[in-house]
Amino acid sequence: MAFYMIEIQVEVPMLLQFLRSRGLFSSTADDDLGYGVHAWLRAAFGDGAPKPWRLWADGRRPARILAYSNHDAARLRRQFDEFAEPTVVAVCADPERLMASRQMPLWTSRRQLAFEVKGCPVGRMNTSGVEKDLFLIQGDPSSPSWLDRTQVYCDWLQERMEQNQAATITTLSLDGYRLVRQIRQGVKAGGSRPSHTLIRPQALFKGSVEIGNVDAFQRLVAHGVGRHRAFGYGMILLRPPS
Repeated sequence: MAFYMIEIQVEVPMLLQFLRSRGLFSSTADDDLGYGVHAWLRAAFGDGAPKPWRLWADGRRPARILAYSNHDAARLRRQFDEFAEPTVVAVCADPERLMASRQMPLWTSRRQLAFEVKGCPVGRMNTSGVEKDLFLIQGDPSSPSWLDRTQVYCDWLQERMEQNQAATITTLSLDGYRLVRQIRQGVKAGGSRPSHTLIRPQALFKGSVEIGNVDAFQRLVAHGVGRHRAFGYGMILLRPPS
């Protein structure tokens, strides 16, 4: 299956200005800028907004979004140039220079690769359907005393990456974890969609895989893993094995 890696350089101050113009910005409520980037990508590219994606914005270098998309940069630029509003355009003022793509390769079975994933390991409670940190769901009073967060999160990722024999994980570690505040919008009511703040786990995984079923692996990478893929989670970044 053909799909592309997209790279877009963005100006964070202009992104925040765009969010303010849409009534979406709160300096205390969106630790990962997940909803903000999601809103900008939708405004910039409509239904063709790339996902999964990941934002790098450490303040030391230009901020950039990496994403996977069925469309290459030229097609995304056409949508952007023809239909994006001025505050949207200002976030990436020079798309010809700051928006690029490359087609992802067709990997081969038994190929060894290293990977990195920023995930949001959550599940839904059986009784209420409410989304919750997966560790808290499994860590009820009946759980075994040896249950720990690292194991729960790694099992969660391994199950998803090994579905349909896409790959076999050969090494896996939880390289970082923190709780983040995320903005989400609720169901539209009375002409508006009220926003609310959630606290969710953010986990950084690193490891290595051996590719199994090539088609399943391509679909896995293009689709991403877990929930909140439209909000900056679940993008599988691949690199040569160490």
